[in-house]
Amino acid sequence: MSNQNPSLRVGILQCDEVRSELRIKHGDYNNMVIDAITKIDPTVDCVTYRIFEGQVPDSEHACEAWITTGSRQSVNDDTILSRELENFIRRVSKSTSPFIGICYGMQMIAKAFGGTVERSPVGWGIGVKKSKINSLKPWMNCNLSETISLLFCHEDRVGKLPAEAECIGSYKSCPNAIISVGSSIIGFQGHPEFTPSYTKQLIDDRKNLISDEVITASLSSLKNEIDNTQVFRWIVNFIHSHSKV
Repeated sequence: MSNQNPSLRVGILQCDEVRSELRIKHGDYNNMVIDAITKIDPTVDCVTYRIFEGQVPDSEHACEAWITTGSRQSVNDDTILSRELENFIRRVSKSTSPFIGICYGMQMIAKAFGGTVERSPVGWGIGVKKSKINSLKPWMNCNLSETISLLFCHEDRVGKLPAEAECIGSYKSCPNAIISVGSSIIGFQGHPEFTPSYTKQLIDDRKNLISDEVITASLSSLKNEIDNTQVFRWIVNFIHSHSKV
């Protein structure tokens, strides 16, 4: 990509951590995102902020773009850190720097701007899910199809969208699977940074919370193709199309 700038700094807002015994094989959540984005654009300089340990950036201008990871927590948990993250997202929106939310990160975006996040009435959405693309965007300029397949692992979902939000993609039990808020914020309920092997571990970890039927279907879905690379191309395109650097 000829318009890439080697000084572009992306802040990774890490909202949870992978269990210690799994990190050797799978890496931590920030590493998953950094590995995926730098495979698309090696010039990006990623800086991690460990939100779950209270490391909220002092300034929304510390980086030129921001990506928020997933978390096992619910955005409806009223904690000091969740309120600080909400406030930070709103501050970034005023700077018009690109902001991308993944899973918990997308739900936090919705909540920060007046949307709602609810427990899904159909229970866990886990495994490979195919979302229908409802609205084409300029940053989706690479081999676009009518659907996108990603790994999911969520019990909550975005219910009511914020007033300025748009639903870009959806699947049957998650009507707001990809959203945008204004022109500089997007969110994905799915996990383009996850691998099937890590998702299998998450399914195993939740076997006491999920029905046998859902577990069987979820494990079977892991054989399906996923579009992680394409989605991270979208993310890189989105960042560069909004970057002021």
